[in-house]
Amino acid sequence: MRLVFAWLMSSAVFATTYGIGDVRFEDSATVFGQKLILNGAAASNILSAKSTVVALYLSKKQNTQEGVANLAGAKRISLIALREISSKDLGNVLMDRIRQNATQDEINSNVLQIVQIGGIFGTVPRLKKDDVVHIDWNPAKKQTEFRLNDKLLGEQIQGESFFGMFTKVWLGPKVREKTRAGLLGQGDPLEVVAP
Repeated sequence: MRLVFAWLMSSAVFATTYGIGDVRFEDSATVFGQKLILNGAAASNILSAKSTVVALYLSKKQNTQEGVANLAGAKRISLIALREISSKDLGNVLMDRIRQNATQDEINSNVLQIVQIGGIFGTVPRLKKDDVVHIDWNPAKKQTEFRLNDKLLGEQIQGESFFGMFTKVWLGPKVREKTRAGLLGQGDPLEVVAP
């Protein structure tokens, strides 16, 4: 009996839950049939107030934005609202951060996709506290989809270079160092939440 129990304990897969304040993140997620691991998480400001927590899930740990962009496979950015945020404000911040952090070539190559972001967030008037937005890269279809509380928002955004450019909203050179470092696993260790 002890041997069976020991075998079960050694072969069981225990999920770890991490926390930033009251927000919880699992150590893995399945996206388009692929298991991804939590690369990092961080608080992110919108309109000079702590308003979201963001997590990055990848197939393999990466510690640079270039590594994230070049990594093959599915990817996920999870954004959790800490307070009510109007979709207009969120859309404006996303556009500003793209302009500040993406190269001109990236912007020129993704003009239609950038315009589409506004349409996606225009489908809901606001994010409420604790709403979860998943931004998922589907490598098989070469498209990015946005989901609010697991419901698809708008149409999928087509294009292989879009997701890598979009990650610069949180990983680009003009993003707060603490946010970028947290998502790249270089910031303060995440709090492990007891089950």
